[in-house]
Formats: sequence, C-alpha cells, structure tokens
Amino acid sequence: MSRRPTGSSTGRRSPRAALLLLALAVLAIVGVAATGRIPGLGLGGSSPAVTESPPAPTTSSSATPTLTPTASASTGSPPSGSPSPTSSASPPESPAPTSAVGFQLRKTVVPLSFPLPGTSQFSYADRWLASRVGTAYSYNEVRGATSDGTLVRAHDGVDIAVKLGTPVLAVFDGLVIDPARRWRPWLVSRYGNVVAIQSTETTSSGYVAIAAHLSRLAVHPGDLVTRGEVVGWTGRTGNAAGTEPHLHFELRAPFLITQRWGGIRRRLDSFDPLPSLLAAQRRQE
Repeated sequence: MSRRPTGSSTGRRSPRAALLLLALAVLAIVGVAATGRIPGLGLGGSSPAVTESPPAPTTSSSATPTLTPTASASTGSPPSGSPSPTSSASPPESPAPTSAVGFQLRKTVVPLSFPLPGTSQFSYADRWLASRVGTAYSYNEVRGATSDGTLVRAHDGVDIAVKLGTPVLAVFDGLVIDPARRWRPWLVSRYGNVVAIQSTETTSSGYVAIAAHLSRLAVHPGDLVTRGEVVGWTGRTGNAAGTEPHLHFELRAPFLITQRWGGIRRRLDSFDPLPSLLAAQRRQE
C-alpha cells in the first residue's frame, strides 16, 4: 500500500509555515500604520514622495559682475592719476612802450601778427633808413643833408619781397584810418594804394601799421578789422611800378620820438619795424 510524502499535503500547512505567514502579516500591519502604505507597493509603483524642502539656489561664480560706471569722456575730466594737459598757446606778448622815454628805435618790438600768410614765400629787401630820392617831408626819416642843406630822405619802413597778389593781413585789431589826414602832404604817387590800421589792442594802443603799394584794397577808412583779416593784396602801385614786387611796411608810434641822424635832429613817430616783424614771424612759424 502506498504512502503520501511527508509535508506534501495540500490540505494542511505545517506549523513553521503558519508562523511565517503570521509574522509577515504583523509586519505589514506595522508598515501600514507607520507610513500609510504597504512597503514596496507604492501607489502606481512610484517611489515614496519627497517631503524635504529643496536646497536654496546658489549664485554661480560665472555670473556677470556688476560694473561701476565711469565718467564719460564728454565731461572733460581726465582719469585719476593722468597728467593735466598743458596749453600750447604762445606766451603773452609784452606791451609796446607808451611814451618816448627810453624808446629804442632799432630794438622796440610792438606785439602784432605777421602781415603775410604763413604759406607765403618772401624775403626782406630794403630796410629802415635806406637811402631814398625825393623830398623829405616833416614825417619822413632823413640820413643827413647835402652841402646845400637839402635833406636826404631815408626809408621809413621795411620792404618785404613777395609775389604779386599775395593777401595782406591786418597785424592787430584796429581801425582803418586815412593816412592823408595825419601825415601831410601824403603822396599817393609815392605810396600807391595803402591800408593804415590804428591799433585798438591794449598792448599796442594807438600804434599804426601802414601797408603800401597794394594792388587792391579789401577795407576802407572807418572799417574795424581784426588780426589776420585780409585787408588787401600786394601790388606795384605808387613809385613801386618799376621795382620787384614787394610790400612796404611801416610802424608809427602814438607819440613823437627825438632822433638824430647825420647831424640832423628831428621829432618823428617812425621807427624800425623789423624787430616787430621778426618777432611776429617767429610766432607764426
């Protein structure tokens, strides 16, 4: 007669199996009570929900730094530590003498600008006191007298050799005057077309610059002019018709200066303009 294998009965469970099932049941009850869900069997198979707050975001080290605005170039303020700009302006001009006391006929410099443009090609020709023909009037320089007592006229200015048609410029701010009203007799046949400017500048007030032998005039007596303004153009008018093109330039003081040349004593307002021209030329270069 055959026997059933031990422990293989399907109708009853062994005591050990019953105890194991009981233990699992207890654990399940405890897990439900603690978490509200059966361990390993989350809803829909998902992981348990995270209840911790997420960490606060941190600033990345690669973030763009805040820029401090700097002064705009339009403010004109140089950067800190930069050297202050220096002025390129010419030094102030010394004023001309205001009286004949101590006046130096060949060394006095009147502050003025050069009468020709900086691009002009020129040279100095006849100078002050060079011999001249013709009558010496009361306002003319003389070199002496002949044996019969006739005064030998001398050059009252400086000739600047320059091509025809070169612009002639005002050498200072001033008023254009009629020379025939101040120096008599004034010979147009000698001077030709002339511009005479009486300075209104504080450093040369009353001094007069005379530009002669001009071909054309750009101003007339009564006009006010400023330094560098075109007042005419070089020419060959007056007694310069047969000479090389040049500008005759004179300076006259606002007072009379006692002079002695060739044993002749005279009181004149003329003096050597070359020192003033050379100073103006240096400033123009």
